[in-house]
Amino acid sequence: MKIKPHLSKGFTLVELMITLVLSLMITYGIAQVLISSNRTSVTSDGMSQSQETGRFVMSYLANQVRQAGLDSIGNKNSTTTTFMNCTDFPALNNAIAGNVCIIEGTGAGAGGETQATIKAANITHGDRLSIAWIPPANNLVDCSGSTGHRPLAAPSTDPLIDYVADNIILNTFWVEYDATSQMNSLMCQGFLFNGTDVIGSSPAQAIANGVEAMQILYGQGTTPRNAAGDRNINQYVPAAIDPAAIVDAREVRDWDRVYAVKISIMTRSITEVTNSDTLRTYVMADAAPYQMTDAVSRQVFTTTFVINNYQ
Repeated sequence: MKIKPHLSKGFTLVELMITLVLSLMITYGIAQVLISSNRTSVTSDGMSQSQETGRFVMSYLANQVRQAGLDSIGNKNSTTTTFMNCTDFPALNNAIAGNVCIIEGTGAGAGGETQATIKAANITHGDRLSIAWIPPANNLVDCSGSTGHRPLAAPSTDPLIDYVADNIILNTFWVEYDATSQMNSLMCQGFLFNGTDVIGSSPAQAIANGVEAMQILYGQGTTPRNAAGDRNINQYVPAAIDPAAIVDAREVRDWDRVYAVKISIMTRSITEVTNSDTLRTYVMADAAPYQMTDAVSRQVFTTTFVINNYQ
């Protein structure tokens, strides 16, 4: 009797190919979910970074603007003009200290920035804000947190001279490229003011990294305050490009009738959030649109602050 050998049955080539295709499809689907999840997480982190920077800067500037103009905690008889502008205080365009007064941006920020120009060093990206206050005796500091100043001609190695009661401090804010963080930052510097010019300064300090530009409009009234102190704001206008020759009615013409300030800032994520560059346009106050073609997440924040204190 002849015994037939038992033949072991396996997968056919077609079955193997079908299994391989199904495995690849499942692997691809899982990979896409993971990639999408990671991209969403990176984008969310980028937006959170720019939002956190925006919230911090606006809160910080709100505190600086609302306490400007007088020593509201101590001696209420000590007052000063809030906005230190180049029209009323031409000496503040100081050859030694630099531009200490309010400056309307005239560089790339005024003509429309791009992802290339926004990284330019030694340029103020947007406008410069300069406000004055008289700190109370229990809080003698400027916007950078410095408790003192150096005379303008003094070497940077000299010790700081402490601020004293009733000193008028000019806090100036602007945006420029910060070599330490390798991105634009909101900068601040305090100056000691003698009523006409600045006579001392503290070192400039980066307040927040990731602030790419700042644009400012001022709430101006067409009539002065009445006896009750009521204020009417009729329009929001920029500072004059040429403080010595104000010819445009759409510029601040009387700083005594400026009762509010509208500040716009553009913040960015610390890192890129996508793998591809995308063209995005951002509009801030009266500036030309900012056209950015990159993979960075940006947001614009705009807040209006009413000036509380007057002479």
